[in-house]
Amino acid sequence: MQGRICLLLLIFVLCATTVQAQDSSYLSSYLISYPQTVWQAATAPLEWDAQAWLTAGGVVAIGGILYLTDEQSNSFFQQHRTELTAEFSRIFKLGGEGKYILPGLGLTVASGLLFDSPKTADTGLLCLKSFILANGVSQVLKYSTQRQRPRHGKGKEFWNGSGFTRHRQSFPSGHSTVAWSLAPILAEQYREAKWVAPVVYTFAAGTSLSRVHDNEHWLSDAFAGAVIGYITAKLTLVSTPRLEVYPNAQLDGVTLLYRY
Repeated sequence: MQGRICLLLLIFVLCATTVQAQDSSYLSSYLISYPQTVWQAATAPLEWDAQAWLTAGGVVAIGGILYLTDEQSNSFFQQHRTELTAEFSRIFKLGGEGKYILPGLGLTVASGLLFDSPKTADTGLLCLKSFILANGVSQVLKYSTQRQRPRHGKGKEFWNGSGFTRHRQSFPSGHSTVAWSLAPILAEQYREAKWVAPVVYTFAAGTSLSRVHDNEHWLSDAFAGAVIGYITAKLTLVSTPRLEVYPNAQLDGVTLLYRY
């Protein structure tokens, strides 16, 4: 955990240094957008219409059904494990590995700014924000729900055991959360390439299912992580200042600006 925090701080320093070199006002706007997005998420239900509430109810209902059938779905996955499915699971699991994704996002931001590719830097910053916020929600739920992982063989119930411990953190799936916090952003940023959305969403779904296959999470854990990541990504896209390049006649070149 301490290693991840240090790595995260390093990425922020890297982002701050490179962004400030281009536009000193962007960094503050970008960082302020973090609590703004959290507030937007917390207050959004106050503005929901009937359709939004119906959609939310449907998501909760699906989660409830998955919870009720968790033991059956877990048995199905474990009974159908093969060497081939294990290899696919190993590959898809990488889609939720923060220890690889965080450095990748840091390099994406730095390379985008250093090589004059605002879209690349923008994508990296959007993904970084979505990753951090979604992972924060996931970690709070993990420690507050105290659910045992299926491999422990102690049932699917929440708050299963006395006290609070970091060893009961099955709900939701962190890997699923991470994968789905990135997929919508990549699909939106590169929507002109028709193949990107199917690929990133397929990989995100594969990451979620890999955790069930590996007996690390219940199917409802994977579903909850996907919902958290997806919603966070969508909120990030509409509440984060964006980098753009505009012609600048005075400088006889271009200027890096930002917009909401």
